[in-house]
Amino acid sequence: MTVTDESSIGAFLVPAALALPSNRAYLAHLAASTSNPDLIRLASNENTEPPSPRVREALERAFTDANLSPPPTSPLQVALAERHGVDTAQVLVTAGSTEVIDAVFRTFLRAGSEVVLPDPSWPVFRRRLEALEAHIVDIPLSRSEDGFRYDAPLMLAEITSETRLVVICTPNNPTGNAMELADIRRIADTGVPLLLDAAYADFDPARDPMHLAHEYDNLIITRTFSKAYCLAGVRVGYAVGNAALLDYVDRFLVPGSSVSGPALHAGHAAFEDEGYHQLQVERITRERERLLPLLRGLGLRAYASGGNFLPVDCSEPPAASAFAASVLAHNVVIRPLHSLVRISIGRREENDALVAAIARVIEAEGAP
Repeated sequence: MTVTDESSIGAFLVPAALALPSNRAYLAHLAASTSNPDLIRLASNENTEPPSPRVREALERAFTDANLSPPPTSPLQVALAERHGVDTAQVLVTAGSTEVIDAVFRTFLRAGSEVVLPDPSWPVFRRRLEALEAHIVDIPLSRSEDGFRYDAPLMLAEITSETRLVVICTPNNPTGNAMELADIRRIADTGVPLLLDAAYADFDPARDPMHLAHEYDNLIITRTFSKAYCLAGVRVGYAVGNAALLDYVDRFLVPGSSVSGPALHAGHAAFEDEGYHQLQVERITRERERLLPLLRGLGLRAYASGGNFLPVDCSEPPAASAFAASVLAHNVVIRPLHSLVRISIGRREENDALVAAIARVIEAEGAP
């Protein structure tokens, strides 16, 4: 039998394949950035500075074993375990934290399984959960003039005997708010598996939840090297949690085909250069606090954030998209998400160019 057109293929597809939107649309901001090297990229929560010089050396060394499969327990995994004070079996290194997050979803959920999810949050959560046909219980974030907050009592009220997983991003992407550690404990105390995406916790150290991995066997915490370690293009992330629980998660990864050898070399080198990592955290945090009043001074409803980005409230999705398009016309890429525009923190000169571009847009069109 020969499949000749898309309508014929459709008869063989699972329902989610037909319902899910194309990834091309979701990644349109990256296409715009790469099509013009002169654009200032403040849309993807990347670090706009290069990684530690040690990473260059590590990638050159990676050539010597690029023909070999990576070891099951890598030097990076050992270093992460030592840093976090856990056994190596409590660390799972993957091709970005996205890969391990998706594996966690598949560990606990199937069609119809109930998962509790904040709204709004990182759009990829919803896309991957919809791919599994999970039943999503949305927990709206509360909003005030100062920004967004997690509603922990509402979340707790929605956790039932049918709940198979709770997902929390802290600090949350794209709203920037973090969940208080006491509230995380209350949710973990329910015993329901809890996934904490801590991709941005480097930039909010007072509410970094990593030490909670020592307290709860139902807790999985994920981290990434894409932000503070400047390795978004390399794809390195990891999870920390109970060893037996992570072994189940690991079963949903393809054996030996996750994170690559060069990525492990690069991640290890970046992780060992703590001085460079701290320099990036301090630079981004300093610029974030400088940029916030500048955006507000232009009349934007910009909110404080614990991440490497700032959210701007545009009231409704069409206004957010239109505002981002207008700023793009001035060679700066920012990201519309829901009714927000998310602005990644760049270098000082990039942030100044952003402010100048927004000022020109507001002068011509008014504030969103």
